[in-house]
Amino acid sequence: MIVRDGGQLFTSLLETARGHVDEMVVADTGSVDDSLAAARRLGAEAFTLPWEDDFSRARNQVLNRCRGRWILILDADENLCPADWRDLRRWVEEHDASGDSLAGTMLTRNYVPDAYQKRGWTPCPDPDPQAFPAGKMSGNSSGNSSGKMSGKMSGKMSGNPAPGYVPTSKVRLFPNHPEIRFHGHLHETVEASLRAANVGQTVLPFVVHHFGMMPGPGSEQQARTKARRYLRLACLKAGANPHLPAAWSELADCAINCGELEQALSAIERALVLAPINPDFRMTAGWILREMGRLDEADHHLAAAENAPGLGDGLRAEVAHLRAQIAMLRDRPTQAGPLLNLALKLMPANPHFLNTLGAWQLQMGRGEQARRILERAHALCPRATEPLVNLGLLYRAAEHPHLAEQMYRLALDRDPDCARALEGLRRLEEAAQLM
Repeated sequence: MIVRDGGQLFTSLLETARGHVDEMVVADTGSVDDSLAAARRLGAEAFTLPWEDDFSRARNQVLNRCRGRWILILDADENLCPADWRDLRRWVEEHDASGDSLAGTMLTRNYVPDAYQKRGWTPCPDPDPQAFPAGKMSGNSSGNSSGKMSGKMSGKMSGNPAPGYVPTSKVRLFPNHPEIRFHGHLHETVEASLRAANVGQTVLPFVVHHFGMMPGPGSEQQARTKARRYLRLACLKAGANPHLPAAWSELADCAINCGELEQALSAIERALVLAPINPDFRMTAGWILREMGRLDEADHHLAAAENAPGLGDGLRAEVAHLRAQIAMLRDRPTQAGPLLNLALKLMPANPHFLNTLGAWQLQMGRGEQARRILERAHALCPRATEPLVNLGLLYRAAEHPHLAEQMYRLALDRDPDCARALEGLRRLEEAAQLM
């Protein structure tokens, strides 16, 4: 791994990993905390490495020092549950003994607070056989892992730290072969070199838990700094790979994270020129245009994504949900209803979809149905503010100001800067003064 200011999550990862691996190789790219000393204390081969704004270059220099026959790639703010560590070790031993040359793709759960609103949000399974045992991960982690912010988490986590996550997937395990190396300034991968080396890939049933997006003291400023750094690296990557659609898509995502919607739209349009039928790119374009208020153009892109060949249920549900939101913004609730039904048929436990359905029921004047649905959305994702704000709107419309105030204050407990909750309280105060 590469690390910078890994914090306690980094220490916890090394403490866990050393019971299952034969060596740990760590490059420190400029820590001001004790990451380097902690890595050496826990038995890792740790060395300093100048940071050159290139994740691939750094990772490849780590690979050059690895002696084991198999490589596992993790970041300082990641870990596996104990059962997956054991089963992964067993998988490697079996395939090593048989002489197999395979690379393993693993799912990453990118835990996010209140991020049921993020594209691709997935609730944690219940029961969750791959959750962490109570208290397994504790303490604070702060700083960057070669530019990767790991946030701060205080206190002890019981199981997983959030009700849901955004899933991603990439190769994490592969044979130690000199031809297998990373490519890309940002979001670096080994997939291209695997193909060149004729190394096959398989999907492994193990989960990487990523905690770097969880909040804590100072994490907002760290997140902004990280977002700007990633945007700069994404620009470098797209400039070096102008014919690679994924590079422009990554640039669009990084620009979105920085609030640069015009830059994001320009980047995703470049991606669509290169891959015009890609439904994910179409959906990104639709989301950006919706945020910019260009609703007709947004719906055009989403309709094209909806008709793309091979569209999976997850993307189909998200497209339907976005189109429903646009219909509601256009004051066309009769169009929104069937789209919401489709989204929830495909993903019935998604609290964001349920929140929008509750808002739709409220728009249709069905207060009791809206209340039940919004309460269910809140129960599924109690840290989210949107269901609480919509319940506040409902109670205010029903002339129950005390209940409305309670909902708004609950929302502010979760997010003190929630603009809709603050606006709701202001309106309640104005109404009270007029009485």
